[in-house]
Amino acid sequence: MGGRGFVAAGLKFILLRQVYSRKNGLMANGVCCWIRAYIIIIALAVFALPWADSGTPSVGAPDSAGYAPPAGGPAAVPLQPPPVTEEPPPALPEAAESHARPVYNIDYTGASISAVIPGAGQLLYQGRYWMGAGFLAAEAAAVGFTVYWWDEANWRRGEAGRLRDSAAVIWARGEERGDSAMLYLSGLYGVTAENTEFDARRAKYTAYCALSWAVGIHIYSFLDALEAGGLTPHGQYRDPAKAGLLAAVPFLGLGQLYNGRPGKAGMIAMTQVSLMMTAYGHQRLMGYASERYNEMRDPESGRYAYRAEYLNHWKSRYDRSFSRRNTYMWISLATYLYSIFDAVVDAHLSDYGHKIDIGADLASGFYGGPSVMLTLTYRFY
Repeated sequence: MGGRGFVAAGLKFILLRQVYSRKNGLMANGVCCWIRAYIIIIALAVFALPWADSGTPSVGAPDSAGYAPPAGGPAAVPLQPPPVTEEPPPALPEAAESHARPVYNIDYTGASISAVIPGAGQLLYQGRYWMGAGFLAAEAAAVGFTVYWWDEANWRRGEAGRLRDSAAVIWARGEERGDSAMLYLSGLYGVTAENTEFDARRAKYTAYCALSWAVGIHIYSFLDALEAGGLTPHGQYRDPAKAGLLAAVPFLGLGQLYNGRPGKAGMIAMTQVSLMMTAYGHQRLMGYASERYNEMRDPESGRYAYRAEYLNHWKSRYDRSFSRRNTYMWISLATYLYSIFDAVVDAHLSDYGHKIDIGADLASGFYGGPSVMLTLTYRFY
């Protein structure tokens, strides 16, 4: 008899004994007997069950080594192990997938071509014809403006030097002859030379501005081709706070670089630097015009005699430079704030594979006459 049979027989014996021994007793004694019987049953179950299954295995039941004794003899035969089925690995949760590190597969060919000729990588290798043509045309225009205004600045500076030399010669002859008209004419040549010098400086600062645009377009074209070559990771989480703090550093586009958008970084850096270069040039022109204006207001200056003709002229030049400086500074500030906003928004949307899909459907029909209907559908992910 196994352990389980022994426990069952013992429980039956105790239960029958309690029932028949109190068959004619009072109700209270019967209840007490039933309670005592249940206590004994529970005690036997607690102490007997741990060893009830540890006895000799029954016929056909496998032991701990995986063998079962056959019904006809003591020899043990191995049991066939149950088939093992491979379960697919559990899928990663969505948050873990979004934080997974992306695998980069970058093609540097287009970026290398654009590093030599802006827009050539997009135009000849990547098949982005409009973007490549735009970069190429913008770079040609910026370089052309740079060369033109640089030549203009040199010519005007040379003209201002010739006017100053003429003023010095006329002044020497006027002093030698004591001719006040020649002295006045010499001063007039000097004022004209200062006016031409202002134009030369304005042309020089314009050339600097065009040069900054040319360099910025070149860098922007290279970074854009690098991004199109596969540098931008999709689905990788970015911290919006960190992106905003990096974008707060001006002129570098660090927030966009952190988000994996080098093309945007190049565009923002190009715009901010070029706008501030233009504003700085107008600031320098303001200083030159202010010096000439204050000189003509000084009674002890040699330019005081020409205040009637040129005082308002220098005042208007100062005001014009002041207005343009402020305009470019405001535009640069707007670009700066946009870069921070763009970096934060891109970081928030960084773990989305697709941000938005937009599709258009054009249909025609007769609704009281010939008509055309355009349907625009969009979907966020």
